Amino acid sequence: MTPTASIPPLGSEFNAFLFALVGEDRNGMPLSVVSVLARMELDPWVEAASLADLPAETAARKLAAWLDVLPDPTLKPASPDTRAARLIALLPRRRNRDSPAPVAGSGAVAATQPRPFTKAILVAIYMILSLGIQLFFARRESPAAPEITPTPAAEIVPPQPSLH
Repeated sequence: MTPTASIPPLGSEFNAFLFALVGEDRNGMPLSVVSVLARMELDPWVEAASLADLPAETAARKLAAWLDVLPDPTLKPASPDTRAARLIALLPRRRNRDSPAPVAGSGAVAATQPRPFTKAILVAIYMILSLGIQLFFARRESPAAPEITPTPAAEIVPPQPSLH
């Protein structure tokens, strides 16, 4: 599997692509892109994001190569390039570094960036938890007062006067 540490969380924008029908296996079970990629031991969401970042032609060639090397002959399409182009058209196009920024309110970036209000709430929760932990340990570590046990009156022996 491809490591996912540096890739931002992925949402449902890839569902149309990942759950599109590729074909049927030997048993007649319908197979989607997600199941084909998983059978190839690839992370479907990571690969979908990777394909979405590529130009459409390059992404279609890469997907066609994957479809062409499928071990099950019933899954190999007669024309992997045509099927790959159809599937790649279902991917959302990602913004390249050279392209202009999306128009405000378009929703293209809103799903990936937290709102300022959300950040403020998270900071407030963090501060409250930190303060609570500090108070918990401060009370737990406070020195206990020494116990003073009263002595019963019967045990107190008055001093004896000396008879000399």
